[in-house]
Amino acid sequence: MDVARGSFVTLDGLSASGKTTVAPLLAALLNGIHLTDGTLPTFPRTRAEVDATGNLPARYHWWMMANHLKSETARQIIERGRTVVVESYFPRTVATHSAMGHDCAPEYPSGVLVPDVAVLLEVDERARRERLRRRADQGTLSYWHQREEPNVAESCRVYRAFGLVPVDSTGRTPEQVVDAIADIVRSRVPNPRQERSTSHDRN
Repeated sequence: MDVARGSFVTLDGLSASGKTTVAPLLAALLNGIHLTDGTLPTFPRTRAEVDATGNLPARYHWWMMANHLKSETARQIIERGRTVVVESYFPRTVATHSAMGHDCAPEYPSGVLVPDVAVLLEVDERARRERLRRRADQGTLSYWHQREEPNVAESCRVYRAFGLVPVDSTGRTPEQVVDAIADIVRSRVPNPRQERSTSHDRN
């Protein structure tokens, strides 16, 4: 008996748009797997090493490599019938590095797993900047995030070029944002697998 293919959903967007909060909630609602960078065993160490070089092309190619690995892992999972949710996929890598001055085309590389639904998570700019301010106060706003910020207009241009589906989280709870994205998934993917309960039931 053939197993129905799972769906592949990605969340991209500017820093502090809510990706890290929304992604695991969305995966839970869709009864799927939240595929994180941590699935690469050496990710934290090698990321720190690459970041420390300050070399923009090296960092771009390292992140592209990481996305290729996520693509193949996601492909294996959805072929077994599970839905996969990934935050920060190829569009995020291309957008951020383009904003920082690296020459990169806004397109998925040949052969990678292209999302069934690719979401651009947005939030009111004042709210986003307040979140960034709090990160800076906490010492968690990286050099690379700070380097992108002066040219986020370029990041947004790249996101538009990828044709991502915008979802505005302004004034919404994370659960409401998740419900809105799940509705998009249901409308675009036949019979997406999901839990019997809704996010409202979890409140």
